Amino acid sequence: MKITRSLTLGTVAILVCVFVAALPFIFPSTTPAQPKLLSYWTCTPDYVAAFSNRVHAHCNPANGAIQWFAVCSTGSGSAFASRALSIFTTAKVTGKSLRVYYEPTDTSGTACGCDSANCRVITGAEVLP
Repeated sequence: MKITRSLTLGTVAILVCVFVAALPFIFPSTTPAQPKLLSYWTCTPDYVAAFSNRVHAHCNPANGAIQWFAVCSTGSGSAFASRALSIFTTAKVTGKSLRVYYEPTDTSGTACGCDSANCRVITGAEVLP
């Protein structure tokens, strides 16, 4: 009789643990995840360049140590790099301000020559009026 009772209590304990662990899947949060906000910097580009593996612009004034903003042009990034180069060049030639959108902690650009100490890859750019 004690063995049956021990198994029953053990079984109940296991079922309770499984149920508690499954609660987040049964009743998911109704609050949608908020998208991560990107940082942006506004400057006047004073140097624009295109290389085989990236395009970049030098910002004046710099954002602290970050003075270069780049787009890797290898693989699937080549179309975006072409558009970014157009935007960089337009801002430089017209003397208008450039706004670049980037993630300050993203140092993945080191793969294409964007130095982690003073350069960040961008996710967007615009020429301001």
